[in-house]
Amino acid sequence: MPRPAAPAVPAAPASPPRRVTLRTLAGAAGVSVQAVSLALRNHPSIGRDTRTRIQDLAKNFGYVPDPALVKLMHHLRAKGGPAPGANLCALTTRRPDVPEAFCDLVREGAREAAQSAGFALQVLHVDAGADAGRRAQRVLRSRGVEGLVLLPMADLRPLDDLVDWSQFSVVSATLSVTSPHFNRVVADHFKNVFTLCERLHAAGYRRLGLVIRSKHDRRCGHSITASHAWHGIYGGVEPVRAHVCEQLEPVALQRWLEHERPDVLLAEHDDSADALRRLRALTGRLPIVSCSARPRERGEFPFPGIYDEPRQIGAVAVDLLTRMIAQGERGVPRTPHTTLIGGAWVGALSAPRRRAGRQTARKP
Repeated sequence: MPRPAAPAVPAAPASPPRRVTLRTLAGAAGVSVQAVSLALRNHPSIGRDTRTRIQDLAKNFGYVPDPALVKLMHHLRAKGGPAPGANLCALTTRRPDVPEAFCDLVREGAREAAQSAGFALQVLHVDAGADAGRRAQRVLRSRGVEGLVLLPMADLRPLDDLVDWSQFSVVSATLSVTSPHFNRVVADHFKNVFTLCERLHAAGYRRLGLVIRSKHDRRCGHSITASHAWHGIYGGVEPVRAHVCEQLEPVALQRWLEHERPDVLLAEHDDSADALRRLRALTGRLPIVSCSARPRERGEFPFPGIYDEPRQIGAVAVDLLTRMIAQGERGVPRTPHTTLIGGAWVGALSAPRRRAGRQTARKP
């Protein structure tokens, strides 16, 4: 009777592969470790051909950045101050002599977050001249800027040819840049207005009248009008057609008020709310709320409504930007993503004044 075969001895496990490091890549590429680090971050000080060769080598070797090392570099920057060649810059087409509360607060939040991370944040105002891009590129390179935050612009506009975007990590803190499409951190306009309408509904308002300029509606990706329309269809309030206009004109506003008969006015932001309040002859004692409430110098809100948390938008944009710089993410991303920042209710809301008889919209 043949003896049973002895059980096979399991083979010794293969030794785990050694971690691919910057030093590994430097030896294979025949360059310094610093050159590899700069090439993986797309730094312009390394020639484009060399950058491409090192990046292809890292991909073939399966190189993965060490997250602990990335975290350490952030810590060292925070302890030791801004690193040379690691400055940040905020870009906007708004005139520096014209204050705008929302844009200014986004910039302040970005600057505070940059300082906490050990970076210096500068602001560059670019104009619409033919050589604006060439001047901007020259200034950014002379200042050693690696990362750009796009602040709200004066108007909706493309910025494709402004600078060589491949040299920078870029995060947009606005929807007013129509192209290129970068990673963005912006206010959650749909959810904010949704919360606003819910609050008005709970307080007893039934005819919510939105007044908004078409330019601002486009700047917000039509999210404000979409959220307002949803509530008129599904939200339990009566449908009221929004007054979307190029400019606030008394005659057109009066026709809309007479036809829609709102019991509360929703303004796109505080400037529009101020304009509606000055038209008391038309709006009477209708309460006014702001879809984008903005604090005054002492932190007081002149209108109740939703505060978009612009400081938080700027801070989160810089947090994202510093991570992108550490990971060497530059240029226009293949699949950009958007981070939405929710707002908060501010101010007191009074109960609605009821008119005698049932309010119904007039037939056109």
